[in-house]
Amino acid sequence: MFGRPHRILSIILSAFGLFVTVTFLRRLHDGSIRHAIFTVSPSEANPPTPQILAFWESWAKVIDAARPKIPAIELKEVAQPAGKEPDNERERKPFNLSIGIPKNDIELLRQSHDKLVGHANFSKVDEQAARLFSGIGIVTVAGGSYFAPAILSIRMLRKTKSTLPVQVFLRNKAEYEKKICQEVLPALNAECFVIQDHLRKDNPVKVEHYQLKVLAILFSSYESVLYLDSDCIALLDPKELFDSEPFLSTGLVSWPDYWIATEDPVFYKIAGVPSFPKGLPARSSESGQLLISKQTHLSTLLLAAYYNIYGPSIYYPILSQGAAGEGDKETFLAAAVVLENPNYRVRHRLGALGFHEDRKFIGTAMVQYHPGDDYAPRDPTSLKQDRPLFLHANSPKMNIAHLLAADRVFYKGTEDRLRLWGPKESTTKMIGYDIEEAVWIEIVEMACQLDETLRDFHGAWRMCERAQRHYRETFQPEATALPT
Repeated sequence: MFGRPHRILSIILSAFGLFVTVTFLRRLHDGSIRHAIFTVSPSEANPPTPQILAFWESWAKVIDAARPKIPAIELKEVAQPAGKEPDNERERKPFNLSIGIPKNDIELLRQSHDKLVGHANFSKVDEQAARLFSGIGIVTVAGGSYFAPAILSIRMLRKTKSTLPVQVFLRNKAEYEKKICQEVLPALNAECFVIQDHLRKDNPVKVEHYQLKVLAILFSSYESVLYLDSDCIALLDPKELFDSEPFLSTGLVSWPDYWIATEDPVFYKIAGVPSFPKGLPARSSESGQLLISKQTHLSTLLLAAYYNIYGPSIYYPILSQGAAGEGDKETFLAAAVVLENPNYRVRHRLGALGFHEDRKFIGTAMVQYHPGDDYAPRDPTSLKQDRPLFLHANSPKMNIAHLLAADRVFYKGTEDRLRLWGPKESTTKMIGYDIEEAVWIEIVEMACQLDETLRDFHGAWRMCERAQRHYRETFQPEATALPT
């Protein structure tokens, strides 16, 4: 009794299904439902472009084939550069400590290194950049406990009136937080990508921590990238960096660290450099910020990726010998030097912020200066000072949930509230305004707005109230109103 109506209903449903399918395919073709496609990617993050995926897959195979054929390097002695703070304009000299790599291992490392830089297509790789990448923007690595500093950094960027887009890279899809990536960050003109989505499932190399930075830069769709660590805060709109010297003529700008460089001179023999290079800055690099053009330095990034992928066991100890901050920090400049690619290192000495405890200075943040000011010819009669450009709040990270868990961060001796970056007078003299108060206004808003949203904030006891109290008692003890 149900046969004929049932057949009619089936025909109607089939026709409707065909209509929906055709409509879907049309909209897929014209891109109008691209966002829906994004949300069903492996991590729900924005997917990598097919061109960048294909590019990396081909070079990942070359890098894998060029794997070092020696055991992991074990340091017998650690370089001790602390306290040696030469003028940054001095020329680098070979460090007087050597790992003592056996001659046979040096030759094996040289042969492996040459498999990459001597590859038939390596010298032409920069020519591919214009096809693969476009535009300018900021790249950072976040996720987990680094999400809060990254959001703070982007919020402070917007306070400079900068409209530069931001691409936020996460290590894997476990770090993807839907509300942060689909609501909080897009409202700040930022978007999420997952590094794991760019790697083959059978990828033989485990990448994490310091190794993530160079891959984030490589996988970004931007041709020109300002990389900022998640805890690095822009003090001025950095857009002008892309349109001026020294970036225009070199395509790579890096900044100094506190200490002298401590690479084992054997590195240059491994890399095929005939002698210790002349003209290198005496100080090591601080890679909390890096400015790079892929049209000039895609080869530099590939070689830096090689140094980082095989970094923990081989190239980190060779390039730093266990000195403070060992990691990716030396790999970018080293790659540019080996390939004889142009670069500029800021000469202005790194500034330090912090507080005194028991007559000892406790450094909590680093200040880096504007490369354009640094590059300009010096007028000895001018009183104009180089402008502070970045504040790298490296210790402690400005994650309110973690700061609240560390009571000593908030109190100095008794019940006095602690200013992490020093007295108002000294920070204002260096930066031009009270940067710590400006940052805490944003921290308070984040503590109160994201306490139920950001995964790392979950379980932090009365976070909004405690953040408000710290702000009020530290920066406005006489005021009754909270910041808005």
